[in-house]
Amino acid sequence: MEPFLQNQWLWLIILVPLSLVLSFLLYAKANFPKRWIKVLLIALRAASLALICILLLNPQIKQKSVTLEFPELSILLDQSRSIKDSSAVVNFYNQWKNDQDLNSKFQVNWYGFGLDTRPLDKLGFDESETNIGGAIKNLDRILGQSQGPIIVVTDGQQTIGPAYNYYKSDNRTIYPVILGDTVWPEDLYIQRVTANPIVRKGQAFEVELLVNRTGSSEMIKTRLEAYQKGVKVKSVDVIFPFGTSSQLIQTQLMTDVVGSQTFTWVLKSLPGEQIVNNNGVSLNVEAVDEQRRILLVSDHSHPDIGALTRGLLADDRTEVIQTSPEGAMELLEDIDAVIVYQPSNNFSELLAKIAQERINVWVISGPQTQWSEITKIQPAIKKDQIGVSDALFAQVNKDFSLFKSPLSQWSEMPPLVSDIGQISIEIPHEVLLTPTIQNQPHNSLMLGFLEVNDVRWVVWDGINFWRWRMEAFRLSKSHESFDAFLGILAKYVSKRQEKSVLRLDYKNIYSQRAQAEFYVQYLDKTDAVDLTANIELRMTHQQSKKVITRPLMADTKQYKLSLSDLAPGVYDFTVSVLGTDYQKSGQFEIAPIDSEIGQGYAKIQPMKAWAAYNHVDLQDLSQMGEFKEFLKSQKEFLPRERVEIKNLDFIRWYYALALLILTSALEWFIRKYNGLI
Repeated sequence: MEPFLQNQWLWLIILVPLSLVLSFLLYAKANFPKRWIKVLLIALRAASLALICILLLNPQIKQKSVTLEFPELSILLDQSRSIKDSSAVVNFYNQWKNDQDLNSKFQVNWYGFGLDTRPLDKLGFDESETNIGGAIKNLDRILGQSQGPIIVVTDGQQTIGPAYNYYKSDNRTIYPVILGDTVWPEDLYIQRVTANPIVRKGQAFEVELLVNRTGSSEMIKTRLEAYQKGVKVKSVDVIFPFGTSSQLIQTQLMTDVVGSQTFTWVLKSLPGEQIVNNNGVSLNVEAVDEQRRILLVSDHSHPDIGALTRGLLADDRTEVIQTSPEGAMELLEDIDAVIVYQPSNNFSELLAKIAQERINVWVISGPQTQWSEITKIQPAIKKDQIGVSDALFAQVNKDFSLFKSPLSQWSEMPPLVSDIGQISIEIPHEVLLTPTIQNQPHNSLMLGFLEVNDVRWVVWDGINFWRWRMEAFRLSKSHESFDAFLGILAKYVSKRQEKSVLRLDYKNIYSQRAQAEFYVQYLDKTDAVDLTANIELRMTHQQSKKVITRPLMADTKQYKLSLSDLAPGVYDFTVSVLGTDYQKSGQFEIAPIDSEIGQGYAKIQPMKAWAAYNHVDLQDLSQMGEFKEFLKSQKEFLPRERVEIKNLDFIRWYYALALLILTSALEWFIRKYNGLI
């Protein structure tokens, strides 16, 4: 019953005759001087009613269309410099582009790639970077669900991007086509050099280099040398035994200067070696001086002061300056942290200046501590002093996660002494030790850590910890564990703060110009990022003395400038905030080495692996005629019929409405003329 009710044509077949009957009954008893007027009025009324039914029912007719769909043939062609003299690529491009038979069976689309993928209008071979993995991935995403193969013509030399030899499409077949000589000449090259980017001044740091060879399998010897500012600082013998193609070299370097350091590694070339551009690589590290300057302030002597000083000085990178509250006022310049031992009213002026200068604080409290002075500069830290002191044993908090303590025998440590009032910290913090009094847990803390507005605090409640150092020696015959524990606390509280309103993010060496970008953050007085300022970068090319000045553009959270068009060389720069005195200077280098090397040669192994991963044969550019016939003959690439059925209105609603108005108007005028209105 329901399909019948939903069938507009059935209703139309019923209602149109019914409209005619109703119209006849309406004019059956009317008399007209001429018979044809009556027939005309009945016809006009029946047409109006029928048109109303059509407007309400909107009957539709189905239209069937059949079209041929040709599969897309996407050809991705390498446009890098390493194949710029290949006449085979030019011949292939011209022959396939002008093949009428091929273009009649496929919708052929040409794409070129280097660093990015783009539609190919003409051959260029001017790309300095090759991103095969990124190109095929981007093209596959662009094509979406469309059918048809992808042909990738390349020499397999990738300089940037994800590995391509393990990429497979879900919607189409990928056919790798290799070009160039697949037998490389004898070639040595440095594949990578790695080291910790942050090193310590005056200390040797590890460097790891992966050195490869191609060509013969004979045993060869060479040397790997490191240079800094043109001076050789390291030399390492490299031996490739018979049949080996790579060597992992591990060595050490050292720097005695703080700041950015650049080392150039050069692999001595073999006699007759043709490709030498890949025999050198640069390594950049940042040398830092981790010397910590800590001010130890107390207004009376105590054995804890000696234990604290000896423990901190066990680390030769820590300098401890012991002084009084009055003497400390003149020593706050270039101090990383201040230890205040049992601060009293004498510390009032010093604590106020520490808060003003935003210096990290390590508070050691005891029975004589005036906690009101601490709460005055940091209201989040409070202690309810009740004037009663007792022995406080340490209990470790197992949920502590800031660091792993080298001292662990807390249950065997003697008690400390302090006021038994409760310490409360009203902001997020970490607690390492909590006190117990007479074997009962006390709802307070003994050793806690917090950070407020980039200022770090260590709160240690309890004195006589010199006994801890003695007990640690008794247990392990060494002060090492306790001294190392104090050293970790010193590292935490000595974190240097970024005091500049300009924060720069750049590389000292850009080995790939395509990725050379310079970032700047500008902070206002509330440490919020300001994106309304005018910031410019002034660069001086050391070799040509050319000065380049460019504005930085505001991004979402920082300022950004691309350096990809700069000529190779070393640049001295200054970043300035226009209208202010804020500026920062530095240096970076655009590496002159062209990563597109080995012109005329192809990487056969990754291309073979890629073809096997896609279950196809690796094609050679010299055999593309046979491959073209293969593509034409494949059933999966034949044109397909596409049947499309459209529902069309029997009559457009505006035409029906216009006819309805016309028929109704004619009927009205005829009735009016004959005196029926």
